[in-house]
Amino acid sequence: MKRLLPVVCAVLLLTAACGDDKKEAPKTDSAPASAAPVSAAPSTSGSAKATAKASGAAGKLEFSTVGKMTGELFTKDPDCPFGQWDANSTGVAAKYRSSVSSFKQFDCYEKKNDALPHRGQQAIFVEFKAANAAKAYAQDQAATYPTLIVGSTVVVGGTGLAKTDVKAWLESVNETAGGAGEILA
Repeated sequence: MKRLLPVVCAVLLLTAACGDDKKEAPKTDSAPASAAPVSAAPSTSGSAKATAKASGAAGKLEFSTVGKMTGELFTKDPDCPFGQWDANSTGVAAKYRSSVSSFKQFDCYEKKNDALPHRGQQAIFVEFKAANAAKAYAQDQAATYPTLIVGSTVVVGGTGLAKTDVKAWLESVNETAGGAGEILA
């Protein structure tokens, strides 16, 4: 079984890299369109430590795990009563778009079905086709936002949620990859 895991991962990465960015990701993704509860009571605690759990192989981030952790934590903030993940790759600067194999952004809304987010791009999850593109993107983002890079995957935290400890959240996300990533700030 352990010998098959690298082969399965390689096939999944190659399949994702061959996708067409012009199409919206199907709603049958491993995480639902809204990885967050519809609403959550405000909390003064912004730590994500309690929700961190191993998601798989060391050195790999799984969107399903990161998406769930993000929704559970961020919707506790009073500025994010409803959160939703979206596959809008225009959230990545044009110079990186051709290098992206998967993109998701977490937006905060005042209520479900609002047309515009109250706080946009409070988290970004990007998988790149190559680690060098991920590194360049992560370094650019880290000039303004707390950023985690694990291999060819980058997770960026927004700064619009005052009651959420984004660095603690990124540390917890890194733990799901066996601590193999690097947090840039």
